[in-house]
Order: sequence, then structure tokens, then C-alpha cells
Amino acid sequence: MIDILSISKDASRLAQIVRLIGDCGSYRTTRTVGAPSQLAQRGDSLESFDVLIVDASSLDDAELTVVSELSHRYERLTCILVTAEASPQTLIAAMRAGFRDALPWPLDQRSLAEALDRAAGKVAARGGKKSRIVSFMSCKGGTGTTLIATNVAHAISVGWKKRVLLVDLNQLYGDAAFLVTNEKPTSTLPSACAHIERMDSAFLDASVMHISDTFHVLAGAGDPVRAADISIERLEWIVGVAIPRYEFVVFDLGQSINQLSMLALDRSNEIHVVLQASMPHVRAGRRLQDILASLGYPADRVRLLLNRYTRRGERARATLEEVLAMAPYQVLPEDDVVSDALNEGVPISEIKRSSPVARALQQLAANIVSEAPAHARGRMRSESGKLRLFGRSAAPKLKAM
Repeated sequence: MIDILSISKDASRLAQIVRLIGDCGSYRTTRTVGAPSQLAQRGDSLESFDVLIVDASSLDDAELTVVSELSHRYERLTCILVTAEASPQTLIAAMRAGFRDALPWPLDQRSLAEALDRAAGKVAARGGKKSRIVSFMSCKGGTGTTLIATNVAHAISVGWKKRVLLVDLNQLYGDAAFLVTNEKPTSTLPSACAHIERMDSAFLDASVMHISDTFHVLAGAGDPVRAADISIERLEWIVGVAIPRYEFVVFDLGQSINQLSMLALDRSNEIHVVLQASMPHVRAGRRLQDILASLGYPADRVRLLLNRYTRRGERARATLEEVLAMAPYQVLPEDDVVSDALNEGVPISEIKRSSPVARALQQLAANIVSEAPAHARGRMRSESGKLRLFGRSAAPKLKAM
């Protein structure tokens, strides 16, 4: 998967370009409204991207001199120009400035797909590092989503020596950092957003908590009021700069579905839905499943995590599997050691590595690292008798939330 940065002075055209990129394949896209000269002022942040798409109504707007400097500074960057000017002189000038492709506007999906395929081939030949994105979310509060996200991120960094970033996007109280450290965050997502013009590798490194050499945390807002200061445009830039610098990025989304959480879900290779074995979770889980489907997230990305499980929940578990047509990707048992870990602000494995819940979390981390697929419980028949997968015959339309 390649990382693409698209820039244009026209927000509506930029949205069309991003939509076409999505139709071309599985790419991570970051957008920004403005001109190439603004990128030159953002330090080394372009090191995070493989492709730069510049949408410009003219060569003057394309700022060829600036693009030429950027293409020489970042040799891995493939530059693509989108412009209504399609004369031979325009193409020659663009190529001399460092653009590898010049595509006419209105943009043709096939031409764009071919240009991106060439860029992807260049990245593959270079043997670029692959980043894997995992999101954890729930449909109800108190299910243990943050506990699982933080402990899995810690386990991947310790057990497999991977560089892991945990991003706390839980917009209620954002306390993920306090589950792995007693230190107070010196920076949070809102403060990083407030200084977005400084967001380069050095500023990103100063904005995250260094739990260890391989485990970093981008702390949440801390309260719903401050969470309102996180804008989708600025978060998109932070995420775009951060993701390629880590082997795993773990998002703790809490139970919110909005523009911010959808930004993480769009980029996620896996979406882990945390539930408990109870009838309220059966109903809420089905509703969340329908919402994810209506938003276009494929069923094979979704994994069911059953948390705080006891033998008394066998009947509710069977009902949950039947309604959601999914078998749990991982079952995490009820365990008293969780309270000790929460009280001390350390990962569960540091309290008792041999505990049942610690072993379950370790297995979950192993499944994520090995990219083990989700397990469908089996296909079910709809009221009309036709086979349906994922427990529904058709995804409902999402109403405004």
C-alpha cells in the first residue's frame, strides 16, 4: 500500500480526486487545501509519502520551481500533475520540473489508476516498509476497548520488537496513556492540531509519549470539550505523517462514529469490535455491524472480540454469534488481575504474564501480527430464503448521527 498526498486550492476538486483514488484501489490518502509552496514550509513531513498529486488550473498554480525542489529533496516521491492545460509545452515543462505524469482535468479514473500503479511498482521495487493499521471500537461504554487496545499495542512492541504507535481517539475522556504509564502526557492530540504547521518528524516525536523505544502513544484530548478542537483536516495530516513511520498503528476509537473515527476506520486493515456476552451487547452489536456495513467497510475487515467472558455467558455468546453470524476472533476472560493493572497504570503482562487474560491478549497480538483472518460463523438465510452473510440481507442506510 502506498501513501498519497493530494493538494489543491479547490476543495471540491480535491474531494473528487480523493474519491477517484479510492476507486482505483487500496491506497492511504491525505489531502490538504493549498499550494505546493506550503508543503515546502513543513519540514521533512513529505518523507512520509510516496506520491504527491498536485491539482493546478495552470502551470503558475503548479509552482514548478517549488515542485522541482521537492522532487530533488525527496527522491522517493513520485509527483503527478492534474491540470486542464494539456498542450505539449505544458507536458514538457511539467516533466522537466519533476512530474512523472501529467493528467488532464476532468480526471479519468483509468489514467489515474495507471499512474498510481506505476508509482506502486516503484515503491515495491524499493522494498518499502509496510505499515499495518488496527482499530478497536465498541458499541457500548465500559466494554474494555481501551484496555485491549493499549495492551495489544504494548504486546506487539515488546513481543515482536515492532515500532508501534497508539493513537487515542476516544473523545470522551481519552485515558489510554494512563493504562500503560503513570506519567502525564506533555502533549495531546488537540495541542498537536493547534500547531499543525510545525508537524514534521521532530515535532511528531516531541508530541508522542515514549513508553519505550518501540512503543509510543499519541495521547487523547482528556475531555469532550478539548476533543472538539480536533479538526478532521488537521488530524488527517497528523495521521498521514505518522503512519509510515511505524510498523503498526493502533487506534482506540471508543464508541463514537463520526468524521474523526471514520478517518481511522478508512485506513484500517482490521476493525476489532469489542463486546461482552449479554443481551444488551447483542442488540447494540448488531446495530454497529449494520452501521459499519452501510459505511462500506467490508465484512472481512471486522473481527469480534468477546471481553470479560465467563461460563455464565454461554447462552448470550451463542445468541451473539447467531445474530452477528460471526465467531469471536478472540475471547478474553474475566480476570481479577485487570483491576491491579488498572490501579497501577501498567500493562497486564507486567502484573502477571501467566494470567488467563494476559495469555489471551498475547494470542490476540500474535493473530494481528500474523494477519490471521476473521472467522465467519456461517451463512444464514434471510426471510426470503436467499443466503446472506454477516446476518443481514441488505445494509441499511445510515441516518445522520
